[in-house]
Amino acid sequence: MPERAGGHAAPVEVDRERLRALLDGDDLAWLRDRVHRRLEAGRGSMGTVTLTDPSAGQRAAIDRLLGRRPSSGARVTVPLDVVDAVLREAGICTGLREAIEVLDGPVVDRAGQRRTTAQAWGTVTAGLAGDEAWQRGWRDDLVGSGLLRRLADDPEHATILLERIRRVLRALPATGIPLAHLAARTLGDSHALDPDRPEATLVLKALQHQHLPPDERGPLPTGVDRRALWAAAGVLLDELSAPVLVWNLSTPGAGLVDQTLRSHAAVGEPVRLTLRALLHHPPDLTGLAGRTVFVCENPTVVAAAADTLGPAGAPLVCSDGQPSAAVQTLLRHLAAAGAVLLHHGDFDRGGLRIATTIIERFGAGPWRMDVASYRAAPAGPTLMAPVEPVGWAPGLAAAVNHRSTVVHEEQVLHHLIDDLRAGHHHV
Repeated sequence: MPERAGGHAAPVEVDRERLRALLDGDDLAWLRDRVHRRLEAGRGSMGTVTLTDPSAGQRAAIDRLLGRRPSSGARVTVPLDVVDAVLREAGICTGLREAIEVLDGPVVDRAGQRRTTAQAWGTVTAGLAGDEAWQRGWRDDLVGSGLLRRLADDPEHATILLERIRRVLRALPATGIPLAHLAARTLGDSHALDPDRPEATLVLKALQHQHLPPDERGPLPTGVDRRALWAAAGVLLDELSAPVLVWNLSTPGAGLVDQTLRSHAAVGEPVRLTLRALLHHPPDLTGLAGRTVFVCENPTVVAAAADTLGPAGAPLVCSDGQPSAAVQTLLRHLAAAGAVLLHHGDFDRGGLRIATTIIERFGAGPWRMDVASYRAAPAGPTLMAPVEPVGWAPGLAAAVNHRSTVVHEEQVLHHLIDDLRAGHHHV
């Protein structure tokens, strides 16, 4: 190899013709590909590579490259340091790396790229954490689940997306703003928080960590639960449908909802409150701390209580089946105010599921929803599907499945009315 004065090797000009004759061609494509991938992975051009079941042409090409007699066997092994030395000593190029780049294109430092990308993602996620526990939990959720990386193509996109999310979160909690208005005000696009948009996904994840207990922070909610989660932040998706039915819930405030509740409670009349009203004119519930508020599943109970007791009974909230966003909003505020919530529902598959939601999500206690109450109740229709065990009433599911009989609230109305008259639950 030519040398400069002082003994240092002079730069080798690539002899492309000889290089192509030695290392190019389809029979050696597998070798170049293996070396290219090793180099991009940061593993260098030393060591060996092996090809199993080579074709006759591939075997012959390797034998020529290594300058050896025709070989045989089930595989061929190529010592890369020998190939590198052949290229250098023949003055064809500076070595195997340069040969691969000339024949097949640049070698990209994939390992370096991964390190750089990982550092960039680390910078992005480090900026997610705030002072509050829910913010740290939100960050850990987005990072641990890989959700942020799935929604953003790269760290730069993620940075932009998260800044948009922060603009939304800074505007919350709101006081009854429609979702489209919130999106337009914070992001300049009334559809930016539609369910299929990444911004909506990330904001809802944040709201889960703000407003839901850890065991309910699973997949993103849909339907009623999605509306309820937005409502917890003061955002309206469906502000007028599925109102909450209330009876004898009297509050002292001067707001519209307070006045409505008080006027109806004074004459013992039920009233329905929309989600819009609850968010725009939240009632003053502070006077309910320590007081019992009963919760039932069926409007029939409310009607019977109003007919029987008038203004004399204890407060009653009706979920009217699966609790709507308005129901969940009122129950959440009652629980936060320190009211003692007691829930009763149907003894069937749907009724126990609703009871579990209300008891576990809002800290309610069961109201005549135990094994003894079920067994003492008159039989109703035949149970069509087995009920699932519930943690708040051990043995109840087994008793229902064994008896295989539904008990609806209407069948035990007299007991429920007695409790509402007394203002507490008789065990």
